[in-house]
Amino acid sequence: MAKYIKWIFLFTMLIFYMLPVYYSIASSFKGLKEIYSYPPTIFPEKPTLQGYKEALQKQDMSTYLKNTLFVACVATVITVLINVMGGYGLAKGTFIGKIALNRLVVMTLFVTAQVIMVPLFVIIRRLGLINNLWGLILPAVYTPTGMFTAIQYMKDIPDEFLESAKIDGASEWAIFWKIVFPLSKPLIAALAIFSFTWRWNDFILPLIVVNRRKLYTLQLALAVIQGEYGGVPWNTILAFSTVSIIPTLIIFLVFQKFFMRGITAGGLKY
Repeated sequence: MAKYIKWIFLFTMLIFYMLPVYYSIASSFKGLKEIYSYPPTIFPEKPTLQGYKEALQKQDMSTYLKNTLFVACVATVITVLINVMGGYGLAKGTFIGKIALNRLVVMTLFVTAQVIMVPLFVIIRRLGLINNLWGLILPAVYTPTGMFTAIQYMKDIPDEFLESAKIDGASEWAIFWKIVFPLSKPLIAALAIFSFTWRWNDFILPLIVVNRRKLYTLQLALAVIQGEYGGVPWNTILAFSTVSIIPTLIIFLVFQKFFMRGITAGGLKY
């Protein structure tokens, strides 16, 4: 039975994920005539960079790329710090209300982002963060999945390490940075990959926070380009898609060893 499940998984991943990704990347190097041809070609017959040139010259893709990189990288750093510190406090701390806070974290897992979009928009507006890239970063620094994973991971760190450090006179801050943080590399890698991917691919939050074109992210710009043309420039759109796909693949390939250890240690089973 396990053998059939494995092959079903590989087949569905190949058909519904890997092939679309490959086709998007390969078609970004095709001309419009070849893209519209039927049956579709597997490899570009006459590779061209026309789609990328139009994306850079006519659509200002470099600006959208810089905005997306800034949001994804800064949000990832802050998210990792917030979740690792919060997970350590909720897993190893001793304070009144600890159990209630842990239960609150679990409850937030069942609240989808779409449900809180209206109140979130009101808060962002009152803080003056509309048309500001920080309006895309700050609401994303707490992630229910990241916090829950961090708590479960921190519970597996032996208490003996922490008690020994306290006996030696180390402060909580020193214990966190010199013992807990180095031991959390798998968790940090998993949180970094998840956070970077979420922020990089986010469309809903930029849609409600940003309306100035110079502040668009790649995903928002891609949606606008698809809607503003009578004849859709598919070579340009596929160039945008390829640029949006490659960074997340690179991040995963670089950190995949720590990523797999992090999600299993954190209690997320696939």
